Amino acid sequence: MSDFTEFDEKPKSGENDKTDEQQFITEKIINKRKKRWLRRFITFLFVIVCAITFGVLARFFFLISGEPLINILGLEVPLTREQVSTLTEKTPTPTPKPTFTPTPKPSVTPKLLPTRIVETQAPDATQIPTPTPETTAAVTMEAAGTPTEKPAASPAATGEVTPEFTPSPVPSVTPAIEDPNKEKDPYERFIDEYMNEVREAAQSVSGTIVSVAGVITGINYAGDNYESRTYTAGLIMGQDGVDVLILTDYAKLENVSWVEVTFSDNEKVFTGEIYNYDVDMGFAIVGVAISSLDEGMFETMEYGVLCKTEDITNWTPVFELGRTEDYPEALAFGFINTSDNVEPARDSQIKYFTTQWMHMTDAKGFVFNMDGYVLGMEFHPQINNPNEERPSFISLCELKDELDILLNGGKRVQFGIKASALPRIIKERGDISNGIYLNQVIARSPAYNAGLRVGDIIIEINGEAIMGVDRFMDILSNASVSQALNVVYFRNYPDGLKRMTAHVILTTN
Repeated sequence: MSDFTEFDEKPKSGENDKTDEQQFITEKIINKRKKRWLRRFITFLFVIVCAITFGVLARFFFLISGEPLINILGLEVPLTREQVSTLTEKTPTPTPKPTFTPTPKPSVTPKLLPTRIVETQAPDATQIPTPTPETTAAVTMEAAGTPTEKPAASPAATGEVTPEFTPSPVPSVTPAIEDPNKEKDPYERFIDEYMNEVREAAQSVSGTIVSVAGVITGINYAGDNYESRTYTAGLIMGQDGVDVLILTDYAKLENVSWVEVTFSDNEKVFTGEIYNYDVDMGFAIVGVAISSLDEGMFETMEYGVLCKTEDITNWTPVFELGRTEDYPEALAFGFINTSDNVEPARDSQIKYFTTQWMHMTDAKGFVFNMDGYVLGMEFHPQINNPNEERPSFISLCELKDELDILLNGGKRVQFGIKASALPRIIKERGDISNGIYLNQVIARSPAYNAGLRVGDIIIEINGEAIMGVDRFMDILSNASVSQALNVVYFRNYPDGLKRMTAHVILTTN
């Protein structure tokens, strides 16, 4: 019995093995895995801390030596262009003027007479020789412009009888002495005041005008390289953080190899490039890299500010800067002759005005009013001015949306028509109260492909009534490429007007 009891109390060999195995797993495997994950986590934290530290230090050293370091390493940092909009209001605090001293323009202001009367003193009588008949005759003949001869000997001395000669009296000319106390004629005072005002106004905006040269290179018939330049004027419109943007004439730069720009306060020539253009509007935007400008030029640069529509009226005093006589320093001034001229253009209309000074063949410039606002740009290829003796100027304020698109690198969408206001005869018939009349539908344009033709009258686009070409232009300026426009229009048939619809998908020019 006792032997059996002792046998039952002995531990089983299977249980001892199981206990030893669990203890081994706990000590050797589980604890080692915990330590391994802990080491990995500590290593990960260490890497994160090192990365943050390195980033902070790199940013610090970049800030204190970023540009020199970029130049040393030859790195190219991509530039981001900012949104640009034409200026229509002058800033309350004007841009500081450049520190340079401009070359003074020749003054034509008449000198004012002194306020005191200057009395002339008669010469001393003792210094005047007593005139003799002979000398009197000689002096009189000299005054008359006849050749002077020695006086002939007296008849008593020669024994000859000579006829008596009596010279013609010469009218005495007394120089007119202007009375300093005499008031000027009102017209003269007006001209003086007007000229002073023109010079002051022109000087205040002269920094916005630049000289633009298009350089054409090639090889002549003898095999020699040549360069030729065509000159025009430009107006600084703004900057986008990368380039200074200049509005100029596209026709002068259409086939050039590169562009050169000279600012009014600097004789140095800067290289530019055609950043954007619109053939139909006749505009080109030239960009000059801000990084290429001399120190201080960008901070003191002035930009042209557009006028308002109501500023362009007949008999408004204006002046033109640029190349008014194909010479950069020329200045033309006068008044607006006509201000309500309209010329149809593709998907738009060109409003222009004329002035009363004479038109020069190669003149290119910009017109300002006496407050320094920009009114227009001379000349447009599509303007058919019946009076070619007077220059024509595009009303830039009417094309603000189109200019903003160009300044931001965009392209106008293409609809494909030339339109004008609704003809009066149609209004008088009472058939249609609003709309635009299609004078031309450009071949293979979106409008042509949609079925529109010359003589159609568009009255509605996307549910909005079209009251005139201005409203049509506003809709296109807010549209995008590939956008579909639902157009409602009338077409004239022998039996009357028929209401029709078209689906026009816009493209770009």
